[in-house]
Amino acid sequence: MGALSQTADGYLWLGTRGSLYRFDGFEFEKFEPADGEPLGVVSALASTAEGLWVGFRIGGARLINANGMMQPVDPGLPDGVVYSIAEDQQGQVWVAADEGLARHDGTGWRQIGKEMGFIGLHARAVHVDVDGYIWAASEEELYMLPPDASSFMGTGIRSQSISEIASSPLGDVWITDRSRERVLRVIKIGSASIKFEEIPTSSANSIVLDEQGDAWLGTLGSGLHYLTAGQMHEPAEGRDVISSYTARDGLSSDYVLAQLIDRDGTLWVGTDAGLDRLQRKSLAPLALSTGVGSTALAVDGDGSLWVGSNNGQLTGFRNASHSTFELDMPINSLVNSQQHGLLIGGHQGVFSLSGDKLVRVAALPVESTPESAIRTMAVGKNGDIWVSVNREGLFVWADQQWHNIDPLSDSERQVMPVSASRDPSGKLWFGYRDNLLVSFAEHKFERWSYEEGLDIGHVTAMLHLPERTWVGGQHGLAYLKDGRFHRLDVPAAGSFQNIYALIAVPANKNAGESGMDIWVHSRSGIFKLPAAEIDRVIAGGETLLYSSHDHIGRLPMDPHKVLPLPTGVSTPEGSLWFATGQGVVRVDPHKPSDMTHPPVITIEALIADGVDIDISAAPVRLSAPPQRLVIGYSALNLTAPETMRFQYRLSGHDSEWVDAGRARQAVFSRLRPDDYEFHVRVLDERGQFHRPKEALIVNVPQVFYLRPWFLLLFSGALLALVFWISRVYTQREKAVLRTRLEERFHERERIARELHDTLLQSVQGMMLSFQAVADSLPKESLARHAMERALDRADQVMAEGRERITGLRGEIAPAEDLAVAFQLLQQETDASDSVTYRVSNVGQPLPLRNEVRDVFYQVGREAVFNALLHAKATQISVTFTYAKDRFEMLVVDDGVGIDPLYQRMRGRPGHGGLRGIYELAERIEATLMIVSSARSGTRIRLSLSGAIAYENTNDDKHKRSIRAG
Repeated sequence: MGALSQTADGYLWLGTRGSLYRFDGFEFEKFEPADGEPLGVVSALASTAEGLWVGFRIGGARLINANGMMQPVDPGLPDGVVYSIAEDQQGQVWVAADEGLARHDGTGWRQIGKEMGFIGLHARAVHVDVDGYIWAASEEELYMLPPDASSFMGTGIRSQSISEIASSPLGDVWITDRSRERVLRVIKIGSASIKFEEIPTSSANSIVLDEQGDAWLGTLGSGLHYLTAGQMHEPAEGRDVISSYTARDGLSSDYVLAQLIDRDGTLWVGTDAGLDRLQRKSLAPLALSTGVGSTALAVDGDGSLWVGSNNGQLTGFRNASHSTFELDMPINSLVNSQQHGLLIGGHQGVFSLSGDKLVRVAALPVESTPESAIRTMAVGKNGDIWVSVNREGLFVWADQQWHNIDPLSDSERQVMPVSASRDPSGKLWFGYRDNLLVSFAEHKFERWSYEEGLDIGHVTAMLHLPERTWVGGQHGLAYLKDGRFHRLDVPAAGSFQNIYALIAVPANKNAGESGMDIWVHSRSGIFKLPAAEIDRVIAGGETLLYSSHDHIGRLPMDPHKVLPLPTGVSTPEGSLWFATGQGVVRVDPHKPSDMTHPPVITIEALIADGVDIDISAAPVRLSAPPQRLVIGYSALNLTAPETMRFQYRLSGHDSEWVDAGRARQAVFSRLRPDDYEFHVRVLDERGQFHRPKEALIVNVPQVFYLRPWFLLLFSGALLALVFWISRVYTQREKAVLRTRLEERFHERERIARELHDTLLQSVQGMMLSFQAVADSLPKESLARHAMERALDRADQVMAEGRERITGLRGEIAPAEDLAVAFQLLQQETDASDSVTYRVSNVGQPLPLRNEVRDVFYQVGREAVFNALLHAKATQISVTFTYAKDRFEMLVVDDGVGIDPLYQRMRGRPGHGGLRGIYELAERIEATLMIVSSARSGTRIRLSLSGAIAYENTNDDKHKRSIRAG
């Protein structure tokens, strides 16, 4: 990063090795010239009345005007690297380039040489100070041009490696020398004389001076050096003249290439590794001894701040003085009281500070560990000391002895309070875990819990104001009103988790208690809730708005130690002190913000369904309703961008402001056609709102294909198309299935015919031959009897063969009705007469397709035979259902059922009956369901769509198409 500058609109510009970038405190935006030409390495930047001048390493300088357009190249500029650019009081621009010094006269560049007293072929730096003096360095000497002079004059300062010239608000000029370990401070005497002094330091290549005149030196390898103004020869009180900031202190790199102090006084440092921001510390932590972790805070009657640490050190601070005491125990709690003064609590007991001595008031009533001895303390109106001992309970020291307070809850988690306080009336308050708050006054306890609206988890902070009592805890903030607690609606609830201190501060420095801001110290940081905002939200307004100081206030979180409460206190003069992870810090609640310029809010982009929309013309009219609309916005704030909080509202869509936190995009989905206005506002660290000059107006049009009548017609047409496609597909599938069934039936006819004409006829002939042989034998012959028995068996085989052939042809019986055919099945077996066998039809029988009739017959026949021969059934029923949309067969018996194992296997190994049933059903794509158990018998249901099962005698045209296919 070789150059930095801030333009009049407040943006920070960064010149890098690759290009030029603009920074608003949030995001870096690369500058793209309109002609698309790459810029290359930017070596110098300067903000002028006309815009931003950019100098390049390869030579040349271009102006970017206020509208962001880069102007054409002007002729006459010397070649070579542009080292620096400056604007004089007349508005003329000066450039120090490698091939010489030049001035822009409004039309072009004019090179400055011997005719104006600048002797040198090369220029290394140029600068204009607050008095209008122009300082220019050649490769050998430093020159000065007073405001009323017509030519440069030598200063007598000779150097071949001057790298930068800067001046202070008082007019002093500072010069860095890249090759020498010194800087020069030049003081003007009269109008044409100077004196200078050398200040030893590391070799510096850049320098800036702040409003106090302090110098900041950038080095190549030694980081950033700081020189105190006015004390260059002797150390300043409490610190050296030169102090350093290096990578060890958080600097991105020790190689500093450029520096800039912006209009709000923030120092920006560009290194070879990044960009750093440095602000003058307004919150110097208290000087505590090393090794201090958690600290307890209290303010005594004299207004002194007392800090007790976990290493046993007690320190009091008053104005510029402080006093320290040592105890042989971690200090867990501090509380001030009128009767005892400052009380100190730890595992060795309770001590009081009396004059310059620590006196032990009492040892603890029970033993406890050093890390978590006392959770909290409070002092009653009569001087009785209330102490909460970790894991033991609540005790009170009165009449020179300890008294144990009976537990106020049956829960083991609520044995002892975790916080305590005393309100202005003298009533004591104790906060417990899990939504329990107890008060004590007039020897009487009163309690509040979840039933009374307390819903903040552990009660860890309390604040008592004349108009209401506030409590803070794990999950936010609540106030007591009419005997009940009410949550305060605050945005970004994560910031208000785990509250450990509440402090009331007058909204105005001299307002007294008429309006009290509430300062909240939570685990995330320090926040201010303005009094006006609190009243507005309690009255029913929108979400409360707050200002953030979270960049200084994060709490130390040691999981092994109890955090002393409260973590924040206020002193009589109005200072707030907080125990943070960076030590005990002071906040002036009425200190003006460092931000002297209000943030500039801009609406930067509009993206509809991934397409960037031009927002320069208002209103913006979209071509179609977007599925997703993204609006990008930002606020220019270089001082404290982390404290900015955005809110937006899309009029016509949002009824209230949407709190976006630090997000800089608003996303909307499926906006209906209408005119919308997008408003955005930002809340700065002072709690003030800022808005852009104009809202963004967006028109979402109503397109014809989204109008109700079009949607109705389109929906009807779409449904009709879907229905037609479905019907065509169904008819096609039916035709394919019918064709496949008929092909199978014809194949079975061919097989049956061939078997009848060949195999059965041959067997019949053989039987006749054997019968002739048997007839020729004597009737009493044993051989004749054997042959007669064999021929009888052959007759049975022939009968079975004819039955099989009849099944292949679909000829189940001479009758076509399945019910008649199934009535005859009982006669084919030797079933007992005690078996009740019923066959019935439901509905008028319809003609079935051959393949369908055959499959149903074979499946039913197998089911009936299994019931008669194997299941030991006493009751068997077969029911055929002829419905318009389906044909179904149900075979029910009360037999022993089918073994569940064989049912899951679809048959017993080596037996094909059950497996054959499934294969037959799959052949015609019928639905087969078998339910069987030992207690209820077996139910076999086979069903098929009527469109496939029945012969369609009325649709001759369709049948012809099937045959043709």
